[in-house]
Parts: sequence; C-alpha cells; structure tokens
Amino acid sequence: MDAFDLVIISVIVALGLGRFLVMRDQRRAPPPEDSAPRKPTPQRIAGRVLLGYAYAMALFLVVRFLISRM
Repeated sequence: MDAFDLVIISVIVALGLGRFLVMRDQRRAPPPEDSAPRKPTPQRIAGRVLLGYAYAMALFLVVRFLISRM
C-alpha cells in the first residue's frame, strides 16, 4: 500500500462521512413550514467541508489519471 492508496481511502471515507453528516442534519431539521432561515449547524458545516474535500480530491485523481494516460 503506497501513498496513493491512502489518498483513495481518505476520499472514500470523507465522502461517506460527509454525506452521512449532512443527511443526518437534514433529518433533524424542523419541518419546512417554518420559513425562517436556519443557521447552519457545526455538523452540517463539517459535512460540507468533508464533501468539498472528497470532490476536490476525486477531481484531482481523475485529472492525474488522465494526464498519466497521455
């Protein structure tokens, strides 16, 4: 297992954990009848940060793969 495998594993874990946190926060949200804007919870912020990291790294891995195939 080299460093590249660890990056792939971290992307998979970040994607799963980030999605889990965002979905869990959405399930705990009050009903949509309350039209007042809600302040983002720390859980949702952490989920979005993890998802952003996962998507950015996945894009980096795809670009790196395509460049190496040229």
